[in-house]
Amino acid sequence: MRRLALGLVAALAVGCASTSPEEPFRDAAAQVETRSGHRIAWNQGGDDDREVQDALRKLLGSELTVDATVQVALLNNPTLLASYEDLSLSQADLVQAGLLRNPVFSASITTAERENLDPNVIFGVTQDFLDVLLLPARKKIARTQLEQARYRLVDGVLEIAARTRAGYFTLQAALQIIAMRSQITEAAQAAIELATRQHEAGNINDLDLANETAAYEQIKLDLARSQLDAVAAREELAKLLGVWGEDVHFKVPPRLPELPNEEVSLEHLESAAIAQRADLAAAGRQVQALAYATSLAKSSRWTGMVNVGADVARLTSGNVVVGPTASIELPIFDQRQAVIARLEALRRGAERTEQAIAIDIRSDVRKTRMRLVTLRRFVERYRTVIVPTRENVVRLSQQQYDAMLLGVYQLLQARQAEINAYREYVETLRDYWIARSDLERAVGGRLPGAKPPVSPPPAAEPSTPPPHEHHH
Repeated sequence: MRRLALGLVAALAVGCASTSPEEPFRDAAAQVETRSGHRIAWNQGGDDDREVQDALRKLLGSELTVDATVQVALLNNPTLLASYEDLSLSQADLVQAGLLRNPVFSASITTAERENLDPNVIFGVTQDFLDVLLLPARKKIARTQLEQARYRLVDGVLEIAARTRAGYFTLQAALQIIAMRSQITEAAQAAIELATRQHEAGNINDLDLANETAAYEQIKLDLARSQLDAVAAREELAKLLGVWGEDVHFKVPPRLPELPNEEVSLEHLESAAIAQRADLAAAGRQVQALAYATSLAKSSRWTGMVNVGADVARLTSGNVVVGPTASIELPIFDQRQAVIARLEALRRGAERTEQAIAIDIRSDVRKTRMRLVTLRRFVERYRTVIVPTRENVVRLSQQQYDAMLLGVYQLLQARQAEINAYREYVETLRDYWIARSDLERAVGGRLPGAKPPVSPPPAAEPSTPPPHEHHH
């Protein structure tokens, strides 16, 4: 009876519980801020939402840093905002799990007691007794599932943040390559104009002019392709930011950040990832919820449905009589063996899934860490050796061309090699920053001691030397 009373009190308390997911969302937002340094907000139509919109307008009205771009995505990405409703569903399930089934009212007409009853009707009300006893266990399962939904939300936020950073660096690289190709196109245009005049003066032959013309056309085509790549990169980033109309003209620095002077600590990242990855925590809550559900099914397999209640009737004398009633389900055919077997299979599968996620996390951390370190070496090699060497080759080739020791075709080859070296440098630098973002995603939060990347001010790109007059 004491357990029954406690269950009734708990049911009444939960019956008044709010279905608002504000508290679990607040916990999720705190986890996101701890892991990434960014805040999230849920549009509910209040004053806070107007503040969020004002903040978005301010961010989009100025040149976006990578952190500002991620913040816009986390506040405005419609797919991400839609996923927040999963918390509403889980919160509603928690409230539902704490509610008792409604009592059943019945009325019956009897002929056996018609001389003693007036009217000849017996009224009854019954309640599932077992439902009251199992209420705390049902709430425990639903609360664990709510925690699982909260961790899934956090993981989804971090996934959008990682994709946004990758899109940001991709757009920056595309803009940087456009700037380089634009300078080269201007130089090539001056070169073809000079070559045309030299050909008319008889200073270069038809082959040299044809080579210059072919090179110029190829350079213009490469510039057009780079511009198309930038458009595609901008549109991909716009989708992540959830912007349209005039907002798609957001500005980002046209150059990638340079390598940081020192690499962040890459020690103990596997253990950090296991401790803070939200998807692994969500998988753990799934195992927990299934274990609770299995235990509940086993503990109630022999009891079935137990209804208790009372019958009320009015005698012909005017007195009202009340009598208790009870009914119990006999578990003769169904002892929930199929339900228990299914829950146990789901639990075992969830345990294996949790193990697989943990293994994948460790592997991803090792692989991405190696990629980051290797790409840093590549970037440094391009910056200090390959690009300067190609620039020197072009300079020396130009000198030999001016001295009539080298043909125009060899000079064009040297220029193209310089262009390719610089493009590969920019693409490798882009890949480095994306790898660093991927490592943050693999770890489940910012890297120890990491600082936000800062794009350098515009600087002159490696460019083709200006054309020189040459007379045969």
